[in-house]
Amino acid sequence: MVGGFDPRGGGRDQGRGPGGKGPGGKPGPGAGGQSRPRIDPVRAKAEHIVKTTGVPLDIAVRVAQGRLDLNDALKQMAQRDEIEALMSRHGLERALATQIALGQADLQQVLRRRRVDAHLAEQRDRDVFDAAAKNGTELIIGVHGRLLRRVKVLAVQPYEIEMIDAESGATETIHKTRIKFACDAQGWQKARKSMTWDERRKARTIDPVMRPQDRYGCGNRRLGEAWDHKSDVVAVTLEGECFAGQVSYVARWEFGLRTRAGTDVVIFRHALDDFRE
Repeated sequence: MVGGFDPRGGGRDQGRGPGGKGPGGKPGPGAGGQSRPRIDPVRAKAEHIVKTTGVPLDIAVRVAQGRLDLNDALKQMAQRDEIEALMSRHGLERALATQIALGQADLQQVLRRRRVDAHLAEQRDRDVFDAAAKNGTELIIGVHGRLLRRVKVLAVQPYEIEMIDAESGATETIHKTRIKFACDAQGWQKARKSMTWDERRKARTIDPVMRPQDRYGCGNRRLGEAWDHKSDVVAVTLEGECFAGQVSYVARWEFGLRTRAGTDVVIFRHALDDFRE
């Protein structure tokens, strides 16, 4: 081989320029030239979806791969945002917030039930007799036998109260189940104007119903929701006294009724014979 001539078919550098370059001095393939990077079409589509919709990249990739519909993805994102907002705004657990977001539970009903439960827990041990004994307040009480008594409470026992009759000055102990309702003596005249008589019951006297299972059923939930709704209600006693107004509180053994005259009457649940909204 002379002067780079190869008699078998040309020199090794035939067709290349100086430095291994191709014709015209341009780099040839495989001789130090750079090939263009291959573009992943799925990745490109996912990035476009991210830019145009704002969905996270992982979701955009699933959409680009055809594993998830874009509308479904947007709906899932909206539900996720709603769940987070419900948890933050109302202090709900995730499971309950998810049910609300999916339409499986009603937000207003959930919030109402929570308000009622909180009220019942707060007022559960409220007792008009305890308050009257501590404050020295005189009460008007309705007693079975269609009697009205003006009394001052001295002491309260689990099932009885010790009281002084304001008219006779006599001290007496009376079983709580004999008392149908109570009212602050100073507000009784106004409260009495709101009292009517039930036609079916006004002519009868009746003994207390001693067994709880035989009493009129009006549970905490019903009374609590009437309180929360501020519903106009009528409470009827076993002997026919009817008090109209709104429930002001619900306790274990009693509930308060704000009459239309603006005064409160306490109705004892053992003496209730009807409750109408």
